[in-house]
Amino acid sequence: MRWARAPGRLDLLLVGLLLATVAGGARACAVCAPSAPLTVAQRLIDAEQALLAHPETGPPAGWRVVTLVRGDPRGEPPPALVPGASRDPEGRPLLLVRDRLSKAWSAVGPIAPTQVDWLRGLADYRRTADMTPQDWTQRVAALVPLLEHPEPLVAETAYGEIARAPYAAMRANRAALDGARLARWVEDPALAPRRPLYLLLLGLAGGPADAARIERALASRRPAPDPVDLPALIAAVLELHGAQRLPRIEKAWLHDPARGPAELRAAVVALSVHGGEGGTVPREAVADAFLRFVERRAPLGGLVAQDLAAWRVWDATPRFAALVESPDVPMWSKVAMLQYLRESPRPEAKAALERAIRTR
Repeated sequence: MRWARAPGRLDLLLVGLLLATVAGGARACAVCAPSAPLTVAQRLIDAEQALLAHPETGPPAGWRVVTLVRGDPRGEPPPALVPGASRDPEGRPLLLVRDRLSKAWSAVGPIAPTQVDWLRGLADYRRTADMTPQDWTQRVAALVPLLEHPEPLVAETAYGEIARAPYAAMRANRAALDGARLARWVEDPALAPRRPLYLLLLGLAGGPADAARIERALASRRPAPDPVDLPALIAAVLELHGAQRLPRIEKAWLHDPARGPAELRAAVVALSVHGGEGGTVPREAVADAFLRFVERRAPLGGLVAQDLAAWRVWDATPRFAALVESPDVPMWSKVAMLQYLRESPRPEAKAALERAIRTR
């Protein structure tokens, strides 16, 4: 029986793994992905209609349209009650969008009418699925000057779009980054939710003093269940110091048994960004570190299986073939190993998969 034609519990587990990977948004900046599910640009791209309007209490309640941003001016007007809408204390109109699929109206936020041309430009952006690496580089270049713009919705959009960009697009724009400004933003408590992105960018733009400060911050960290900025700290240290810091990162974060799953995952993400996006640390060095991790922390080897498969590094095949039969390997890790084995061309992989099918 061929593996591709063997439906069953094992296949369902593999599908679950793939769905979890997609849901996690793992590859479009896994280090600093924004918390908002959709950016302003994405909402405008998906909008059938968008406009700036002031709420009017009436009677009757409704909206006084300032200008159309996108769509047919004869389109359906927004209802009196739009989710998320509230009057702006500074008197700016609200950006309202009507989703192309759901046909539902929602309020994005207040913004000055002087930004309408910029909003129309956002609405003309290409969808993520259609973007090339060059598109991403150009988008990041256009938005870097708008980080922490005085207009909050502009600043939020610049942050959100850059934070979900591939790391390679950020690196391509390192000459446009202002290290001094980034260093201030990293230390600003009001910007704490954006700190991972600014740490990552500081790793690209910072000087020796920034490198020393970031390394001290990383060295002073203690085990934590929710290491929000840890991937950015590790990625920035590696960017600033290069592959010479890799052994230290391995010892402190990948091989230390005191590190919990969340911290291990954070360290793997940071290394994955360098290995997958042409970072300062060569892919070969990251792959070797991941293979050492599989040997030292065998039950958790599934954490690196996806990257090793993506990079066509099949040296973990014998180890994974043995581990998938071990009761000490967590199910999530075993599933990731099985997916790796499914893609591996090595004969040990085929044999391990056949055994898994017989025993499922």
